Amino acid sequence: MEKTTQLSVTMENIPGQLGRLCRILSQANLNIRGITVADSTDVSTIRLCVSNPTAAKKCLREAGVHFTTQEVLVVEVDDKPGALERVAARLGDAGVNVQYVYGTGDCAGSKARMVMRVSDVDLAKQALA
Repeated sequence: MEKTTQLSVTMENIPGQLGRLCRILSQANLNIRGITVADSTDVSTIRLCVSNPTAAKKCLREAGVHFTTQEVLVVEVDDKPGALERVAARLGDAGVNVQYVYGTGDCAGSKARMVMRVSDVDLAKQALA
C-alpha cells in the first residue's frame, strides 16, 4: 500500500485528446500506471497515476494542459472475489469514506492494484496496515 499523487486532467471531449495527453507523457518518458476517464458532453476528466508525478506536472504545465492533483492510496489486493469488499469494509469501519476507486489486475491474475480516493489517506493507511 502506498500514498501517491494522482493528476486529474480536464480536456475538451473531442477525438484525439487522450492521444495528445499520452504523447505528452510518453515524450517525457513517463509511464501511466493507472487511468480512468469520465466524460460529459463538453469535457472529460482523465485521472492518472504516473511513474513520476513531479515530472508529469512540469510537462503538463509546459504543454498548457489544465490539471489538479489529489493524494490517493494505491492498495494491492488478491485478484479474487471478496478482496475489495474486505478493504472497503475496513475503511468503512474506520470512518473513512471512499470517494471513488479504479484499478487494474496484473497479467498473471494473482493481484490487483486499486487506486482509491478517500476522505483521509493517513487514517486509511492505518486502517489497512
